[in-house]
Amino acid sequence: MTTTTAEGIERHYVTTQGRQVHYRVCGQGPAVVLLHDSPRSSRLHSPAMKMLASRFRVFALDTPGYGNSDPLTATEPTILDFAEALGETLAALGLERAPLYATHTGAKIALALAARGGKMPLLVLDGLSIPDAPAPETFISAYMRPFQPDASGAYLAAEWVHVRDMLRWFPWFSHEAKSRIAMDSPSAEWLEDYGIDLFSAGPHYSCAYAAAMRWSPWEDLLAVKVPTLVAAKSDDVLYAYLDKVPTDHNPSLSVERLGSDRGEWLDWLAERLTQAATAAAPASPPTQHEAQRGYVDLPQGQLHWRRGGSQQGRTALILSAPTTLEALDWACELGAERPTLVPDLPGFGDSDPLPEPCADAVADCLALLIERLGCGPVDVVAIDLAAPIGARLAARHPALINALTINGAPPLGAAAAATMRAATSPQIAFDAHAGSHLHRAWHMLRDSQVQWPWYDLSQQAARKTGVLPDPMAMLAALTGILKQRQHFGQAADAALGACEAASWAEVSVPALVCLGDDPAQREAPEIAALMPQARTLQLPSDRAQAAALLLAAMGAHLAVAS
Repeated sequence: MTTTTAEGIERHYVTTQGRQVHYRVCGQGPAVVLLHDSPRSSRLHSPAMKMLASRFRVFALDTPGYGNSDPLTATEPTILDFAEALGETLAALGLERAPLYATHTGAKIALALAARGGKMPLLVLDGLSIPDAPAPETFISAYMRPFQPDASGAYLAAEWVHVRDMLRWFPWFSHEAKSRIAMDSPSAEWLEDYGIDLFSAGPHYSCAYAAAMRWSPWEDLLAVKVPTLVAAKSDDVLYAYLDKVPTDHNPSLSVERLGSDRGEWLDWLAERLTQAATAAAPASPPTQHEAQRGYVDLPQGQLHWRRGGSQQGRTALILSAPTTLEALDWACELGAERPTLVPDLPGFGDSDPLPEPCADAVADCLALLIERLGCGPVDVVAIDLAAPIGARLAARHPALINALTINGAPPLGAAAAATMRAATSPQIAFDAHAGSHLHRAWHMLRDSQVQWPWYDLSQQAARKTGVLPDPMAMLAALTGILKQRQHFGQAADAALGACEAASWAEVSVPALVCLGDDPAQREAPEIAALMPQARTLQLPSDRAQAAALLLAAMGAHLAVAS
């Protein structure tokens, strides 16, 4: 299990109405709940959570469609839809009677819930828009222009301009002096987190945002019965709306005007929450036996995973590095006949990095994943750079492995692997001005699909599939890199440190080594010869045909081996 400290933030999912809601939690004491604005996620509250952890058990939720939470099914959800979803989530977590803090979009969602039977002892709304009339649809359409990933990556530049301008003008598309926001530019760390949240939401980024623009909170302010404190910092674009809070018409309402100092704001928030937070915190997160995504707690942090595919047969644990792009693609193909399990390897996406990464350490993490989910023994499918990790998992934990399939692998030998190691996962510096980090990561991902290794521009490196990933798959892989910009290559780097022949020779389980015309398969015959129970399988370039042959061969080989 993870080591619980006052400031250690854990992440979990809870399922409500068939949707998975992602949240962060930390600290000890009475429970409090934090809601974010749009297009942010609970990531926004991480600094505040750490500061509040010594006094509270702090829960920060991802609104549906944001962060890692599933979106609502409605095409154009309203604030009432989001409020209903919030109520379901709080009930599932046992948090209906916890004080609730919400900002901007989250404030309208929380207020709508509170006005319709909410049970929280205190509602703190930090920044609440109270316009005379909802924004016209022409304004909403311009402000919420679609987030549309495309095959060329052109959207990256457009979205980074969007991020920058959101912090300079209100509305962001009005580049006039009168529209300039009276605030200093935020820190590079804040800007990077904002970009991560925007790309995490992707095409869903405008759902709650637009719903908030269409929703007037006036009737809710008049109807709410729970104690409701409406506040704003002096540099908030919504500060002026404090004058419109109808405190003279509803005794449940109060107003507080705050300065711009964040430290003072945090002290104020802690004091207000302390006055209302008296209920005991829930003991543990709900058990999610059939969840499609989740975390396992490891000594060094958490490992994130995804399940899918058929409900019958042995689980196929599918590994790729440095991202899950190839693994998820193969999971779609193999999932017609097998349950599939795809982890974010340590240091990528939502999996915490290892303090001392090596292939054996990554393999041991995967062994714990299999044991905790109770899905073993599994068939391991290790792709390209992840192949040595699959081999180390099979060698160190053979009782958990039915068979190992290798489809592409790094070169044998320390010298060749060291050359690849130096170039495979470059350091990508965050660029607060031009957003060049987005383009570097995106092109590395795209190049990895058309040449092996991704940085080799020679004709011999060309891959023969002729298929590029769907733009949404590319967006997911890119977002995984952005979340772990400094660590995303950890597993690939660890794998490239375990390419010696002796490591392959330790694999004693049945193995299939795929042959083909892909440059990543060049050394497949030599690798197969090193493993005592290995045989080779010729695969075509077409992914669907290859998957069908692989599924048949895996079953036949195991039958013979057993």
